[in-house]
Amino acid sequence: MKPHDPVEIIQRKDNPALSEFLKAPLSVIAGALIEGFSDGPGAFKQPLIRVGVAALMGRAMEQFAQEIKTFQEKGKIPDDWAEKPKGYQTWVELLRVIDEESPDEERLDVMKAMFFAVNKVNVTDGQRIVAYQLFQIAKKLDSNELLVMKAIHESCLRDSQFRNDSFRDWAHAVASHLGHSVVALIEIADKTLVGNQLLSPRQLPDLSQISAPNWRLTDLGSEFCKNIERYQIDRK
Repeated sequence: MKPHDPVEIIQRKDNPALSEFLKAPLSVIAGALIEGFSDGPGAFKQPLIRVGVAALMGRAMEQFAQEIKTFQEKGKIPDDWAEKPKGYQTWVELLRVIDEESPDEERLDVMKAMFFAVNKVNVTDGQRIVAYQLFQIAKKLDSNELLVMKAIHESCLRDSQFRNDSFRDWAHAVASHLGHSVVALIEIADKTLVGNQLLSPRQLPDLSQISAPNWRLTDLGSEFCKNIERYQIDRK
């Protein structure tokens, strides 16, 4: 079955062609579905949408399953991780996010980083509690907020203190690190990151000043960034 005929593929129930179709490059799938939206019957619009979502969701779940196997083989997480406190729960919660929200790669990687922090070998009960709370926070953040955290962490690694007490200068430095100069995006992210205790709050009634050791990362924010860094190293 050729992938450029998605409507016919979807019409046939339990057709092996659908499985093969979903293995095609995403650009091929997108092109085929666009063709279906353009030329296919209106009745198939919802099935076509479901196929597009299934392709993205299926690949995310397949990659996550393979990473769990790889981390077990490397001895990074124990074989009985699902029996540990919060182990099975974090797995189910992450699968639910993949299934219901189709998160982008940036957000999914951060949630996986927190999942593996909860389930890593030799983790203490206290560390597991912190990791699980960070997993819950990660579920609430969007890609802009996560990119801001990444930029702050990388800036902090270069120099542990932003040597200025101006929020606008700090936000401009973060925006520049991200490759744009849109300070408003940094300010939007700042509200949520402060609200989740990942960044220290701004100061003065007009919120124009900051205290910026560690580029405003709190101890919770530092642990959040370290979990991401460890995950990226372990995944390699």
